[in-house]
Amino acid sequence: MDFNIKQPFKNTPFNDLGFGAKITEAGERLINKDGSFNIIRKGKKTWTPYQLLLGMSSTRFTLFSLTFFILINALFAGLFILIGVEQLNGVPKGNFINDFLYAFFFSVQTFTTVGYGGINPVGISANFVASLCASVGLVAFALITGLFFARFSKPRSHIAFSKKALLTTYKEGLHCFQFRIVNTRSHKIIDLEATVIFTWLEAVGEDMKRHYANLKLERRKVFLFPLNWTIVHPIIKGSPLFGKTLTEIAEMHGEFMVMLKGFDESYNQLIHTNTSYIGKDMATDVKFHPMYTASADSPTVLHLDCIDKLLPDESITFSTDNTRVK
Repeated sequence: MDFNIKQPFKNTPFNDLGFGAKITEAGERLINKDGSFNIIRKGKKTWTPYQLLLGMSSTRFTLFSLTFFILINALFAGLFILIGVEQLNGVPKGNFINDFLYAFFFSVQTFTTVGYGGINPVGISANFVASLCASVGLVAFALITGLFFARFSKPRSHIAFSKKALLTTYKEGLHCFQFRIVNTRSHKIIDLEATVIFTWLEAVGEDMKRHYANLKLERRKVFLFPLNWTIVHPIIKGSPLFGKTLTEIAEMHGEFMVMLKGFDESYNQLIHTNTSYIGKDMATDVKFHPMYTASADSPTVLHLDCIDKLLPDESITFSTDNTRVK
């Protein structure tokens, strides 16, 4: 096997991204559309609550925070009920629900260090529980504040990928594989670099073998990323896609794994994102609709909603640098 990585269409260990050649079952894909690995981990796993909370979605994190807040104060309210609500001076006599609600709201006031003064603990037991509640509250708010800051300051890519990748005609009558990306925010991304790995299954005797190929792109890097970028792989002789139709690529269980990395000036850090395309994510005999309009007397307008808009193949042609469509 030739391990010369200068030849982009060799199946080398530099191209498999760590998946290896032993995944030979015809699964849907190796990388999900959202960039996550299509892998389920079973068995003994390391429990890392900080990383778990840092990585979960904003909705789940908000629900977790509210649930924790309610449950921990309900626990302390239960402790106050257990030692006797009469040890909370200022709680009017009532039924169990009334006692529990007053104890719960007193716990919230103590937990958050608000302390309105309408209710106060009397006796050693009540003061001990109140002190414990305040201590837990201080620690909890310190942790939750750190998590909120870490989540907000975490570098995130806001690069959107087109839903479809295309097998379409190219300049001078050639064919190509292409998709496009756009930065959905106005902050600067510089030195943006793209890597596209094509993987497929092929029968070798009675066995199946997984192959990988680093696709040679027309342009692998842009120094500035002010507009959309159509990433193009010319299908020339030597390409694993040469002579292949969309149906044949699907039958090969072909998958295009896309990796992007660049420097985000707002975060002052490197960002990266990835996705993948398989047969059902591809189209042919169409081209991308233009995404931006320019005129001599006004700024260029970038239409983000047009990233997935397609036109028939014969209606538009690409310019020589494949960045402007007319």
